Amino acid sequence: MTARQGISGGIAAPTTRLSWSDSLGKRIRDGGPAALAVSTVERIEAAIDAQQWEVAAQLVDYFMEEAKVCHLVYTTWVEGFEGWLRQQGVTAAELAAERERLDLLLRFDDGAPFEPHVRWTRVGERAGGLGNDLRGMQAGAGEAHARVAALAVAWRDLHDRWADLQAGLMGFVAARFGEAAIGECYRAVLEPFLQERYRPFDVRQTPYDQTVERNLYLAFEAMRAHLVGPDRLGNMQVTEHEDRWVIAFDPCGSGGRQTRNGGFAGTGFTEERHDWAWNQEGVCHYCAHCCLTNELWAVEQWGAPVRVTQPPLRDDPQRPCTWTIYKTAEAVPAWAYERIGREKPAG
Repeated sequence: MTARQGISGGIAAPTTRLSWSDSLGKRIRDGGPAALAVSTVERIEAAIDAQQWEVAAQLVDYFMEEAKVCHLVYTTWVEGFEGWLRQQGVTAAELAAERERLDLLLRFDDGAPFEPHVRWTRVGERAGGLGNDLRGMQAGAGEAHARVAALAVAWRDLHDRWADLQAGLMGFVAARFGEAAIGECYRAVLEPFLQERYRPFDVRQTPYDQTVERNLYLAFEAMRAHLVGPDRLGNMQVTEHEDRWVIAFDPCGSGGRQTRNGGFAGTGFTEERHDWAWNQEGVCHYCAHCCLTNELWAVEQWGAPVRVTQPPLRDDPQRPCTWTIYKTAEAVPAWAYERIGREKPAG
């Protein structure tokens, strides 16, 4: 019988620590900004190399927790976009025809139809089997690394199609009702989501400096799940300044990827200036939601943006997207307000 090391736990410090956050009400990855900017995929790989099988297994579970956020957000948004279109008079037949067109474009490389919840189940089964075999010490390092890579690709294939579906629906909104209607649609559909996800940042209820740590963590978590970076594993760059952190995605795995690809299937870029798209032309229709969610809505509600975003543009598609999180509300520059047609509040 072969001896199994680590049955009762390890002696060496874990390559990555997971803990529970009472404030977030969820499991989190520990570490400072530089550590959190590293993809969870790489942290799984490091645990495998160290033969910390239980750590690797828990990180596979955590990878799915990250992915879950994007999956549920996209599920909610699609339901909302389609509901909004019906409210505007789009018939069931018209909407079904558009979804059929988009779903055909979104077929998976293996020929399977775009059925996101079916594919999500398969991704989960893949992750569950991998985690079980890691903690059961039934996969050697070579096999484990190959299965981690396959899991990342499986989630990326679903994630990218989810994101492209949002863009396709925005293209339909613009074609049917005009470009300005994209902002109306985003506001109607995303506000319930924003009330849930961004309510903790409301400075009328909680001082700004008490929400910064939460804001920073959720930014890293979300963009790891979007599989940002040139390797599409969730790696990003973070630079700390005296008054702010700047997180760069090269590219973002959703709108940034679409911008570099020239848009998706009938969607496109703003041809006019809108406050919900930083009053810039050439903003990817999908990217525009970051203007509303990170800046405009928060400024309208309580006077301070959550994250100041610099997106890539049609004329500069290779530019990395950046999110800047200021350490104090006072540090947010006046131009961040002015470009969305607002003024920085006094005091």
